[in-house]
Amino acid sequence: MEVDLHIQHVVKSKKGMSNFEILDLQIHTAKHKLEFAMRKRIPRIVFIHGVGEGVLQQELGYLFAKYPVKTSQASYQKYGLGATEVYILQNVS
Repeated sequence: MEVDLHIQHVVKSKKGMSNFEILDLQIHTAKHKLEFAMRKRIPRIVFIHGVGEGVLQQELGYLFAKYPVKTSQASYQKYGLGATEVYILQNVS
């Protein structure tokens, strides 16, 4: 499963949105997709966040720390530096 968090892939238009609103929507989208994958027992998700200034990547790190997951840099050959691979640890009680 792949989730592209670039704002143009999340909403039709970012017109009128502040940077905070954009980041908040991207984090909300990531949370929703992660919880969906956990419910459906999807073992792995790649979140494409881009490089930029690293704010979204850092916020995703805080989000993922709240869940039973293991993260790593996604394939450089396929995604470059702008993606994080998340493995969902299924049988954690």
